Amino acid sequence: MKTILVFLCLALQAFIILSLISFFTGIYNAYIAFSGGDPKLIAGHISSGIVISLIQMIPALVGYFISYMLIKNKRVNDFALLKPALKFFAYLWLLFIPIGTVLGAKLLTKLNKG
Repeated sequence: MKTILVFLCLALQAFIILSLISFFTGIYNAYIAFSGGDPKLIAGHISSGIVISLIQMIPALVGYFISYMLIKNKRVNDFALLKPALKFFAYLWLLFIPIGTVLGAKLLTKLNKG
């Protein structure tokens, strides 16, 4: 059961990488469309990047709460690569301002304590 939770935690938190890629792709497309001068097109690219990244954040949040539960129950040390992987995802959470920053900082402090 622990192995399934660890795999589920890491697989769901991988959605945060997809979310970051979607957000920055939307911003890049808006930058490219900036030379056209159409504000609706620019706003459309920005909003599509934001909306898609927020949709992809939902599974990542579920993975975050599973990882927080694993840390709280002291299951992080049972698997060799879990703690470094969770630190990596915690640093990625710091990039999502403002909610993700709080969640990432909380996960990092919990990892350093336990």
